[in-house]
Formats: sequence, C-alpha cells, structure tokens
Amino acid sequence: MKPFLNLTILILSCLSCKTKSEKSESKIIKDRFLSFVTDTTNNSRAQWDLDDLKYRVKLEQQIGLKDLTQGTDSFEVRLWYDFSMGIAQELYILTFQDTVCNLSYHRIYPKHINYDDENRNREWNPYKDPIVDSSVSKSVLLLSKDYKNLHLDSIWFLKSQSELKIPERVGFTDCDNYIIEIADKKRFKYFRHHCAMGYYDKTKLQEILTYMDYCNRIMALTQKHNAKVPYTYN
Repeated sequence: MKPFLNLTILILSCLSCKTKSEKSESKIIKDRFLSFVTDTTNNSRAQWDLDDLKYRVKLEQQIGLKDLTQGTDSFEVRLWYDFSMGIAQELYILTFQDTVCNLSYHRIYPKHINYDDENRNREWNPYKDPIVDSSVSKSVLLLSKDYKNLHLDSIWFLKSQSELKIPERVGFTDCDNYIIEIADKKRFKYFRHHCAMGYYDKTKLQEILTYMDYCNRIMALTQKHNAKVPYTYN
C-alpha cells in the first residue's frame, strides 16, 4: 500500500502547487490592472473602470493590437466609444512616430451570443470573456500640421469620472461611454466617462467638458480625413 499512498500524496501535492500558482498569477494580473485605475475601495465607478479596462485589453488582443498597459515604443492614444444598446465598439487610434501620425479607425463587433457553445451561454459572460465576431478598420497617415492643434500631451492631466466628486445618488443606466487609453515608453493611463453630458447636467463639473473636448477633437480629426469606415446596411 505504500507506493499507492506515495502516489496519492504526490498528486495532491501537484494539485496544491497548481492551485497556488493559479491564484498567484491571478493576483499579479489583478494588481497590475489596479495600478492603472482610481482606488476601487468604496468606489463603484472605479470598480467599473477596472472591469472595463480588462474588457478593452481582451478585445484589443483579439484584433491584433498591443496591450498598452505594458508600454509602447511610440506615443499612442486610443479612444473607445460605445452605446449600451449598440452592437459595435468604435476605436480611434493615434500612433505618433517622429513628425507623422498614423490615424486608424476600428469598428469591432463582439458576440452577444456564443453559438459555438453547446450550453448556449449558461456560464459564458460576454463582458468578462469577450469574443470578437468581426471587425473592420481603416488607416490614414497624417503630417504634424494635421494634428498640431490637438495638444494631446495634455490628455495625461485629464480626470476619469471615478476621480470626480459625484454623489452616489447621481447615476444613469443606458447611455454612451467614452474611454481613453494613453501610453508611452514609461507610462500608461486609463480614463472612462459614462453618460458624460448627463453627469455634466447634474454636476456642472468643468472636468467633464474638458474630457469631452478631447474626445470630440479626435473624432472630428477622423471625420475630417475620411478615416472612418461607413456603416453599410443590407
């Protein structure tokens, strides 16, 4: 019976090591993302930021984009736009290299129903484990004169909605989201504003208008240079 006993101990020991390893890896991932958002303690909006950042990173990886939280060789700004009742995510990217900028637009269609799942989504969460169904994109090259009025360095000083002093009683459900990710070789920062103008109407906080001004500038630049992929309807 001793060989059997030793084998049992070995298996249990391996399982224990695997469990500890998985927990340790999970903690590292969580701590890494926590360093990029407002303190989530007693801050539901910051917790939403944390969940949303993880969601964006997974979508970006599936369409072949680098994880900006790891840093980037060039200065890069990503602006996400979505509406709670919509079917697509819009992503605007500005990548700067010397005196030129690559402006790209992506429209991403995540699956809302996983038809490959035999259990028909009983356990699948499309927000925690998103699956990209399809995407379209378009890119244009801009010269410095095309984007000099954006003053994008100032984005570092913007505030996420979770950083603002907004009473908990003020809130909205179905609405739009404007998310900004910005990174260079040494830094990464994440911002999110949900139903920005709704919150502005309730609070009159200037930081909200400043944030939306940058979002609108990026979108207007994309429109001006015909970089946006038009919707097609069958």
